Amino acid sequence: VSAGAVLVLGTAPLPTIERSPVALTVDTMQGAERDIVCAGAFAVLGADPTRPSVSLPIGEAAVTVAGTLATQGELLRQEAGGTAPQVLSVPAGDRFAAAQTQTVTTDTLRGLTASACAEPANEQWLVGGATTLGITTTVNLGNPSAVPATVQLTVFDENGAVDSQQTSGVLVPAGSDRVVSLNGYAPGREQLAVRIVSTGAAVTATLGVAHVTELTSFAVDTATRQLAPNPSLVIPGLTNLSDHDHGPGDAGELDPFSVRFRVLAPGGESGTASVRAVFPDGSSEDLGTIEYGDAAVADVPIAHWPEEANAAIITAADPLVGAALGSADQGPEHDYAWFTPAPVLDTETDIAAAVVPGGQLVVVNPGTEAAEVRIADTAAE
Repeated sequence: VSAGAVLVLGTAPLPTIERSPVALTVDTMQGAERDIVCAGAFAVLGADPTRPSVSLPIGEAAVTVAGTLATQGELLRQEAGGTAPQVLSVPAGDRFAAAQTQTVTTDTLRGLTASACAEPANEQWLVGGATTLGITTTVNLGNPSAVPATVQLTVFDENGAVDSQQTSGVLVPAGSDRVVSLNGYAPGREQLAVRIVSTGAAVTATLGVAHVTELTSFAVDTATRQLAPNPSLVIPGLTNLSDHDHGPGDAGELDPFSVRFRVLAPGGESGTASVRAVFPDGSSEDLGTIEYGDAAVADVPIAHWPEEANAAIITAADPLVGAALGSADQGPEHDYAWFTPAPVLDTETDIAAAVVPGGQLVVVNPGTEAAEVRIADTAAE
């Protein structure tokens, strides 16, 4: 009987039913929220002499926001102290940005740190710092998710990728923050770049640099991440200030503390990157070139940074990650900052920018055509 039924069904025409596709519009942003994480108080490696390998958060950090918060929380730190990392939650479709500043003052450190608060990501890059004598460099990892994250740090130096045996996965529990010392992973390195890849949950990452010379503070800084390599790196706000007289040199005027440009081609490509300074009137000045290759971190000083310039553009044929070092030197006080490339903003799109007290908004147009930008003070609207 079964065989006969199969034969009949295989030969007899079957009734057909036609139905037009139903179009549905799904709003994936409805009710969704996104988290913005601020790194919290600067972590000082060796602040406790009895635990020289431990980074302790010290001091109070101030957060500036542009937009309206939905909720605000904190990440749990492995070591207590100072301002905890902040988790700022906002509706997914809302314009929002935040930035953090801190004046760091300890027995051996003195300076200003500033960094953008950021959304968690599964892959990101940090460029800057060193682990030579007197310099400590740390990576701050934040996980606002409800599940733990395993984070792989791949360190690159002036000779290429550091032996993988010297790097390992870092477990960042849910709702927590961890500080990792690069001095332990890669000691004695002059030029650093770090790739951060997380699984299980996305994380945020910032770079902390503390520089001491003969027990006297030279600089302290917190650097922001770069999400992906790009052949064009635009660095807004780059400055290099000094009240000391500039000395003469064979090639002209020399700065007492040079601006430095640092790049890495993560794919191992070799090539030459050009560097130019950008002026507010739209003109630019070629500063030189950077030779890169073999997945090694390349670092080049610039003899004289034009005082009127307020941005730099690095251009290459290959995708790069990079940063620029600018200094502030006045009397006995000295500090520096690692300036990170900024992402390109979409046209016809409203975005938020958090301008910290005493700060400036710098907008750079790397293209060849003029762009019109409307700036509105949200506090006045």
